[in-house]
Amino acid sequence: MWRCTNCYHLELSPERPFRCPVCGADTDKLVEHRIPDVKGEKTPRNLKVGFVAESQAHLRNMAFAMKAEQQGYLQVARLFRAIAESEAIHAFNHLRLLDGVSDTQDNLEAAFERENLAGETYPEMIKDANREGNAQVARAFSFHRDVERGHAKLYEKALEHMLGEVDTEYHVCNVCGYVCDGEPPDECPICGAPRKQFKKV
Repeated sequence: MWRCTNCYHLELSPERPFRCPVCGADTDKLVEHRIPDVKGEKTPRNLKVGFVAESQAHLRNMAFAMKAEQQGYLQVARLFRAIAESEAIHAFNHLRLLDGVSDTQDNLEAAFERENLAGETYPEMIKDANREGNAQVARAFSFHRDVERGHAKLYEKALEHMLGEVDTEYHVCNVCGYVCDGEPPDECPICGAPRKQFKKV
């Protein structure tokens, strides 16, 4: 297994890849990564596949819960949320066994790098959506691109807060995902949603 020192991606390959498949970093940025107490080639690969599958199941069930609640099926919504929580536990266990959780400062740095990379991938996705006549998708991608840029800044600020022992609250826009540090604005700077659409996390 190889870890990209640029974006922290874990690549399951017996040979060092020519480039990082996520950020495109050259082969010299990929270092051998051994998972403590996990042996073999198939088991690490299965852990990674399991992490992706369980993460997707968590989000899918959360979406199903929202829909069930909107339609008035509160018992079904509770079931979807409970199963989503279960899938999140599974995903976390896979990630932990992949040695994908480090100390908080390293985690903040890794998250910062990934947010910057996510912001770089959206422009091409927006172009593709527009070229193919998917204006609504292009608009969503545009919101997400702008929100990702904000995430990177929040991670930088979080390092400062951590070192300075500053306590802050975060609010998330339920429309586009924008995250604000402190009190929410009267209007979301990304999508224009009113203050009532912000949820304290």
